[in-house]
Amino acid sequence: MLTLPESTSSPLSVRAKAMVFEDPASRAVLARIERVAPTDAPVLITGETGTGKELVARHLHALSRRAEQPFLALNAGAFSESLIESELFGHERGAFTGASAARVGWFEAAQGGTLFLDEIGDLPLALQVKLLRVLQEGEVVRVGSHAPRKIDVRLIAATNVDLQAAARAKHFREDLYYRLKVASVALPPLRERPSDILPLARYFSKVYAQRLGREELVLTRAAGERLLAHAWPGNIRELENTIHHAALIAEGGLITPAELQLDGSIVASTLPPPSNGLAKLDEGSPVSDSPAARVSNESALDALDAALSRLLEEKTPQLHERVEARLFAAAYRHSGNNQLEAARLLGLSRHIVRARLLEHGALKGPEARASGRHRASDSPPSATTTISRLAAPRTLRLGYQRLGLFMWLKARGDLESAFASRGVQISWHEFPGGIQMVDALARGALDVGALGDCPAVFAQAQSIPITYVAAEPAAPRGAALIVPASSQVFAVSELKGRRIAVNRAAQAHYLLIKALEEQGVHPSEVEIVFATPERALQAFRTGEVDAWSIWDPWLSNARVDLGARTLRDSNGLMANSVYYVARRQLAQVDSDLIAVLLRQLEQTACWARQDPARAADLVAAELGFSVRAVQASLERDLGLGPLTSAQLAAQQEVADGLWRMQLIPRAVSVAEARWDLKLAG
Repeated sequence: MLTLPESTSSPLSVRAKAMVFEDPASRAVLARIERVAPTDAPVLITGETGTGKELVARHLHALSRRAEQPFLALNAGAFSESLIESELFGHERGAFTGASAARVGWFEAAQGGTLFLDEIGDLPLALQVKLLRVLQEGEVVRVGSHAPRKIDVRLIAATNVDLQAAARAKHFREDLYYRLKVASVALPPLRERPSDILPLARYFSKVYAQRLGREELVLTRAAGERLLAHAWPGNIRELENTIHHAALIAEGGLITPAELQLDGSIVASTLPPPSNGLAKLDEGSPVSDSPAARVSNESALDALDAALSRLLEEKTPQLHERVEARLFAAAYRHSGNNQLEAARLLGLSRHIVRARLLEHGALKGPEARASGRHRASDSPPSATTTISRLAAPRTLRLGYQRLGLFMWLKARGDLESAFASRGVQISWHEFPGGIQMVDALARGALDVGALGDCPAVFAQAQSIPITYVAAEPAAPRGAALIVPASSQVFAVSELKGRRIAVNRAAQAHYLLIKALEEQGVHPSEVEIVFATPERALQAFRTGEVDAWSIWDPWLSNARVDLGARTLRDSNGLMANSVYYVARRQLAQVDSDLIAVLLRQLEQTACWARQDPARAADLVAAELGFSVRAVQASLERDLGLGPLTSAQLAAQQEVADGLWRMQLIPRAVSVAEARWDLKLAG
């Protein structure tokens, strides 16, 4: 078993503190670690959050010739773009405002040892170039200096994103990716190594019993079955939190399913049969798959590998999209055309599965006919999809997220009818946050999007040709920095050293920075965990983060359904409006389409004002929120209109703030993107 020492001070956002190698999948990982460790080659560790990437990095270091030298860990996503270069490479005195003395960076501090760089996918492109040079030349240049300094450091990088896909999308340098991937270790999620679950659960129950001064805690047979049936989307960290909570409330030395309090809807894709040692759980017998099942699965995977190799050798066009389409279609057929069951088989959310099935044309009948109103994807459209849509100019592509009136306009379905007589089809695309939508606008994959304060400025700063065609009234209490009800944090100043979740470059990100600045807390004094709202909600619920900066309706959901407390809302810090931006050419040439869209949005706002209960009920199920929470999010000034002078000034203040913080590449004049109806003729 690998364990993380309690004394370890790591800036990682989520740490799995223990890892075992009972399951065949994890034993294969251990063998890989032991082969890779003795070399000095860079290592890329991939795996979902909470799978134990830091533990693996430490074990690689312990088995290397550098074991007696420093091991340092750094989260690349925990620092702003303006700070990360100084953190990595150091700086000279006077290099920038506040640099009163020279300082060594993490590379120099790790001299002779190992530097573990987590969330490397969050590293800005400009820094990726410099990191590549460090790996190639073995030297760093401090900020404010031109003199290179030789270093002898082994780099171990980790990520929970697909770097190869990021490289294809030009979000990550391809040459750096291949340089890092000289040696790689892929960590399977906990749901794919079920034989590790019970040993880990017993270990955590022992640890927390000792910490709490309790008698030995024993998992009952039923509790073991429940642990094995759970899909563990949060992996080892979620398992640890579950056992910790159970240890706090368990009575009589037994942990039963009641103490686990696991969500019954999150069920593992494959469950081991009850005969696999469950009768002896209390005695500590390990649970494993049957040998015959493992051999059968391996044979099937070998056949799949062979087929993929053949397709790759033949340079099959659009291979990724075609293989993905077959996989989702097969899961859908196998589940008897049940989307929820297909999602469980694939270990994904139902929304993602439904989006992929629609995208690949696997849904028939009413589902396919409703595709104009479906959630197209939890991520931006694929290149193939984009090309096909661009080839149909009478398709209006609308991007939305869980904020603003677009959610209700989509749910009502009125827009499709309004445009049908004009021969225009509607294509909806959901995004987890505004910055992901900005990326889609940059690629020309969207026509109109609903953005918050910061993403709209980011779009301008990237010289994306957009124009503000409308805005909802400011809702400063619709975004806030919150903590769990049980938190001992009662002021923003008390967040020092704590983990805070936020969606990167969203209005909530700006709110967080401003709220910290207001209290004299530098962002480097907290641990910022960049996560999509869905992932952040899970982390907030399970205790992986101490606070969350978020907007409505996620905010109302956390307040109403989870009892979250507000530390600071955006009142006095930012307007928190929703802005509707369109491609500039569309707004100028096809202003009639924009006019129809805005009329429909105005009618939707009027309808929601008159019947908020019905409006909340319409979208609550799709959002996964309670009706009460959604209705609470509607307690604001619902409306739509042109960008007001007050909003223009507020947006300019945000733009100036982002420029001052060096979070955008150039200064922005918001007024330049204000829609002038006269331009449309």
